[in-house]
Formats: sequence, structure tokens, C-alpha cells
Amino acid sequence: MKKAVMIIIGIVYLASIVIISIFGMRSVVFNEIIPVSKIECINVTDDKINVSEENNVKIIKIKYDKPANTETNEGTMVQLEWRVLPDNATTKDVKFVYDPSPRATFATDEAGREVGLILFTGKVVLPVKIMSTDGSRVYAELTIWAY
Repeated sequence: MKKAVMIIIGIVYLASIVIISIFGMRSVVFNEIIPVSKIECINVTDDKINVSEENNVKIIKIKYDKPANTETNEGTMVQLEWRVLPDNATTKDVKFVYDPSPRATFATDEAGREVGLILFTGKVVLPVKIMSTDGSRVYAELTIWAY
């Protein structure tokens, strides 16, 4: 190669380094995964349930009247409400971790997922964890008393 070609290649190389260092290269992250950082139970006290908190465990108390019936929506039942933080988390699905009890069952939707509706057939104390499903191992602890 001639000297002129080598000099032009060198100038283009140095110019590209200067231009990129001045203007920079914009990096774009595709399929960014935002993990769950916190789960909150947002149930509040109303005429049917009493909600309190003790040692970072939310306690939900409900007066047991009669067995729950999903077809007529009568009886003793409580709908858990939760919020997954941050609001832009990639996977906002949760699962409920609890010890099975013959006196309390979780209702499921058509796909077989638990929806947070607890049906009571007797008086019971039920510890429950609302846990993230994205692998971040974040959970909120609850104790539900049907008394």
C-alpha cells in the first residue's frame, strides 16, 4: 500500500475514536428484567374484617358466622388484596404459601391459579405468605384469624 492510503486509514481511525468519545454510543437494553422488591398486603379494616400489624406481620381478623359457599357468595370469606412493588416489575404474579387446613381453602380461577379469596368452613388461625414468582424470594407475611 502507498503511504497516502495508510495515512488516510489512520486519520479515519483517529477521527472515529474522537467522534465516538465526544458523542458516545447509546446503549440500549432489550428485555430488561425488573425484579420484585416488595409485596404489600393492602387490606384495610372495614365492617367485616379487622386489620392490624404486629412485628411486620399483618393480622386479619374475621368473625366466623357460617361456612362459605362460593356459588351464593355467602358465609365467612375474605379477599386478600396486595400490591407488587415496583409498579413496573416484569413479573407481578404471586403465589400463596400456607399450611393446608380443612377449615380454610383458597378459591381458584379457571386456570387453577389461586386468586386470594379464602373460604372458611370453621374457626382457624391461618399463617399465609404472599410470595413473588419471579425468583426474587420476596414475600409479605399475614396471619388470618377466623374466630
